[in-house]
Amino acid sequence: MASWGSAFFTALKIVIMSIIWAIIGGIFIVAGFSMMGSAIVPKIPATPLPPGGLPIIPEFDIGKIIAGGILALIGYSILLLGTLASFLKYSAEFYAEEVSKRRIIPPPPPQASGPYYYPPKT
Repeated sequence: MASWGSAFFTALKIVIMSIIWAIIGGIFIVAGFSMMGSAIVPKIPATPLPPGGLPIIPEFDIGKIIAGGILALIGYSILLLGTLASFLKYSAEFYAEEVSKRRIIPPPPPQASGPYYYPPKT
C-alpha cells in the first residue's frame, strides 16, 4: 500500500506545477485581455459639435480584439493542458513506483546438468 507521505509528496508536486502553469497561462490571459481592452480608441471629431453632442466617439479596432481573444485562448489552453499534463505525469510516476515495489519476480527454472534422461518404457 502507498504511504501517506509519498502520496502527499506527489500531490504537492502536482500542485506546485499547476501553480507554475497557472502563472504562465495567466500572463497570456492578462496580455490578451489588456490587448482587447486597448482596442477601444477614442476618436475626437475634427469639427466642432453642436451643443449637447457627444464630444468623443468610441472606435473599435477589431484586429486587436481578435488578436487579444486568441492570445487569451492560448493562455487558457496553456493553463488547462499544463495542469492536466502535470497531473498525469506525476501520478503515472507514482503508480509505476508503487507497482515496481510490489512486483515479485519468480526465480529462474533450475538448469539441467546434462542431457535429459528418458526413462525406459516398461
